[in-house]
Amino acid sequence: MNHRQRCSRGRSIAMMAGALLSACHPSPPGNSASTDAVAANDARLLERAQEMRVRAANAPGSAAEASELASHVTTLYTQGVAKRRALSSDLLGEALACLDRARQSNPDDPELLVRKGELLVATGQRDAGSEALRQSIAVRPTLRGFNALEKIYAANNRTQDLTALCRRTLPAMKSDESRYAVLDNCLEHSGANTAEVGLAWASPKDRSFYKVRRREVETRLNAAKQQKAKDDLTAKPTAKQSR
Repeated sequence: MNHRQRCSRGRSIAMMAGALLSACHPSPPGNSASTDAVAANDARLLERAQEMRVRAANAPGSAAEASELASHVTTLYTQGVAKRRALSSDLLGEALACLDRARQSNPDDPELLVRKGELLVATGQRDAGSEALRQSIAVRPTLRGFNALEKIYAANNRTQDLTALCRRTLPAMKSDESRYAVLDNCLEHSGANTAEVGLAWASPKDRSFYKVRRREVETRLNAAKQQKAKDDLTAKPTAKQSR
């Protein structure tokens, strides 16, 4: 079955609404509040994924719908729903096929590749997921794609690849917040204690920007901690008041 066929079965999939839920294993025994809460959350996530499945099928080639479907299917894996419940056998394949179909109409959209990479990694296909994320960076670096790929590089001690990723991503960041996020993550995973060492690949201007912003962040954090301590002290009843 080709991508168009897999992504355009709107009517047939609409008739299957609720198939994900009916295919699920029964909830584990027990009447505890925590078990009920998990089961209810699983049901909501499955229902939402089914809704996204139908919407994507009815809008073949839509980047927005394909991304939403992939995001919800990824959540089923990252939140452990796929381990507790039996998912529809072709759900993952449909999500990936819809992303590929959307990319044919939106070849310059890196987010589709990011979503594909996240989904593949979440389902245990780390090599294929990493490749999709690298392709997204090649199309255009995004903070989301960077965050996903740098975690993989850091977990595998791929320092040179991480440095290359940092070099490639930073110039594409347009806001001060995203620039700082990239620099901070790159420094954290460099293993260095100073920006001069850990961010040696960056320009002096970028390192100066990072140090100034870092001081601002630390100042705000310290002020927040002091305010919380003050509020806690004020809210704590005195011995006389508690009598």
